[in-house]
Amino acid sequence: MGARIVVLMFYLCSHNLTLAVQLKKNIENCKNLGRMIFAIAIICLCFLANVVESSDWPIIAIFAQPSSKTDGNCGGNCQYLAASYVKYIESAGARVVPVDYYATTAELDELFKNVNGFFFPGGGSSYPSSAQYIFDKIIAANDAGDFMPLWGTCMGFQWLLISAARSTSILDPPSGVMDSYNYSIPLDFTSEATSSRLFSSAPAEIMNILAKENVTMNNHHYGIFPSHFNELDSLKSFYNVLSTNKDRTGVEFVSTIEAYKYPIYGSQWHPEKNPYEWGKDSNNIPNEAINHSFDAILIAQYAANFFVNEARKNNHFYADGDVENQSLISNYPVTKTSGDFMETYFFNF
Repeated sequence: MGARIVVLMFYLCSHNLTLAVQLKKNIENCKNLGRMIFAIAIICLCFLANVVESSDWPIIAIFAQPSSKTDGNCGGNCQYLAASYVKYIESAGARVVPVDYYATTAELDELFKNVNGFFFPGGGSSYPSSAQYIFDKIIAANDAGDFMPLWGTCMGFQWLLISAARSTSILDPPSGVMDSYNYSIPLDFTSEATSSRLFSSAPAEIMNILAKENVTMNNHHYGIFPSHFNELDSLKSFYNVLSTNKDRTGVEFVSTIEAYKYPIYGSQWHPEKNPYEWGKDSNNIPNEAINHSFDAILIAQYAANFFVNEARKNNHFYADGDVENQSLISNYPVTKTSGDFMETYFFNF
């Protein structure tokens, strides 16, 4: 009976029936109780190792950014995070911790040990040193076998470009007048898309929606032209271009990327807006040209599910449950706001 229990534990741990049968034979040949206890201890260690191999309790760290608003508890000098990003991540089964835009390297090192992925959101803030530090740390971690994913949306997409090029002057056009604000369009997939990590497992329905329907919402004046992208080895050798698009005047820009060697992904478009942003002006006219159709929600959920599932491959966790609870965004009030965001979190870190 003891051998059967140990074999069951091993099979649950390793899912390897051949090894489990061999283990059973070894245990049955054990001459004494001490060897049996040793075998059980080995299986227990294996089982525990499997528990922390991946995380079904993922936490995503999303960067906050400076705000001069007076809404909520901001007072004209604080940081903010649009609630749509939080809901978007939570919809895929993860929790959120806000990242201080001005965080020190020591604070970022501590945070890195505890979370399962990072997210650069959209917005309009200058590129912070904290973003470059996290980008570099993610590269180093993955090179060392510590899987850590990163996603960037809109401004965050541009931060990914700046991080890889190590230059804040690479965005196009220099005047910042790309006509792609408040603009929902399909993606123009490159030949690389179907073999990419991001899209290779996507159902045909998702790919068809993305390629044919106005479901990717753009809100940017800057971006990067494919021609410029291909001139920069720091970008061309690091990122695979999965889609491009054209603005209202026909100017082409890169719209989706993923790193060749690392779990780093970027969308110039906003998947989180489709399900979570509904603002209207005083005349009851929508503030933004966001597609809220069933198909638009499907593609948003696909993107969220993909990234959070990447984060599940990371086994970092908060060793102190109290610190974890105090770090989560649920400790902060959400404020109803107008304009681009229906709801916003404000922080004074």
